[in-house]
Amino acid sequence: MRLLAKIICLMLWAICVAEDCNELPPRKNTEILTGSWSDQTYPEGTQATYKCRPGYISHGNIIMVCRKGEWVALNPLKKCQKRPCGHPGDTPFGSFSLTGGNVFEYGVKAVYTCNEGYQLLGEINYRECDTAGWTNDIPICEEISCKSPDVINGSPISQKIIYKENERFQYKCNSGYEYSERGDAVCTESGWHPLPSCEEKTCNAPYIPNGVYSPLRIKHRTGDEIRYQCINGFYPATRGNTAKCTSTGWIPAPRCTLKPCDYPNIKHGGLYYESLRRPYFPVAVGKYYAYHCDESFETPSGSYWDNIHCTQDGWSPAVPCLRKCYFPYLENAYNQNHGRKFVQGNSVEVDCHPGYSLPKAQTTVTCMENGWSLTPRCIRVSFTH
Repeated sequence: MRLLAKIICLMLWAICVAEDCNELPPRKNTEILTGSWSDQTYPEGTQATYKCRPGYISHGNIIMVCRKGEWVALNPLKKCQKRPCGHPGDTPFGSFSLTGGNVFEYGVKAVYTCNEGYQLLGEINYRECDTAGWTNDIPICEEISCKSPDVINGSPISQKIIYKENERFQYKCNSGYEYSERGDAVCTESGWHPLPSCEEKTCNAPYIPNGVYSPLRIKHRTGDEIRYQCINGFYPATRGNTAKCTSTGWIPAPRCTLKPCDYPNIKHGGLYYESLRRPYFPVAVGKYYAYHCDESFETPSGSYWDNIHCTQDGWSPAVPCLRKCYFPYLENAYNQNHGRKFVQGNSVEVDCHPGYSLPKAQTTVTCMENGWSLTPRCIRVSFTH
């Protein structure tokens, strides 16, 4: 009788303690609730089973149970974790780095880069840890190389067939053609730069008032020459009577003047008492006038002034004012020429320290009308293997 009373009390206690769950089992980020669940009340002890979302795994089932009106994990230690992918694989002549994490697991990406002198074969440079493992094949790095290019209207000077990165290809243009940009190209990972090419350069038919020229051509290409004669008492404006077609036009410009010496246009200088003398030009052979040069220029005699003479061939000196260039102090060089003066047309050899050179592998710089032909500086030479 006493035992029956205890059983009845326990049943009453269980009924009193038990509490249904009024909400659906919770939604989770890494797990998916299995089965069909409707919006209703679920009695004490109801179990809900979860499976892992794609890309995640767990050891055994993940179960939540209704207890005291709440859904609780039957085994809190069981969770879905990101699926491991293992090592993505190394590539010769390259390496990879991870993005999106630092462990080989679902969602991480291995991005491959090639060593210097090598380039990626194809366009895909990564592998991604997906639900089924690593995507894509291991990227391949190949040595950067360029095949000797065909030069339209030109021919190669270099005789190699295959060039490595940073190696130069030199070429020349056929007669009547000039470099579109320059006479060499560098092998890069994207090909030749700039692309070797030669383009035709032509000059308009020369217009020479009071003069005639030969030969008469429909088209004058670079390098073509003409010979002209002045008539009606006119004379060639420059020494000689020939002109050559260049990329910038006819050099020197074919022109006939009334007298041997018109008023001298002295670049970077001028005649003394210009306003008084100008009305008396043109002048006869034998006349001479004093002139001066601007700052940074000097006469061929080395003075800031001199005389300019009218001769049968025109004004002499032909270039009255020459640029003065002072050689600067250079780092990474032997400075035996530091501070020395050079004049327009003079070249000087630059003696750089071993391992250094002028830009573009030049060895000399020249004093030009606008200064040094190349800014004197010694830069480190990069060697290619």
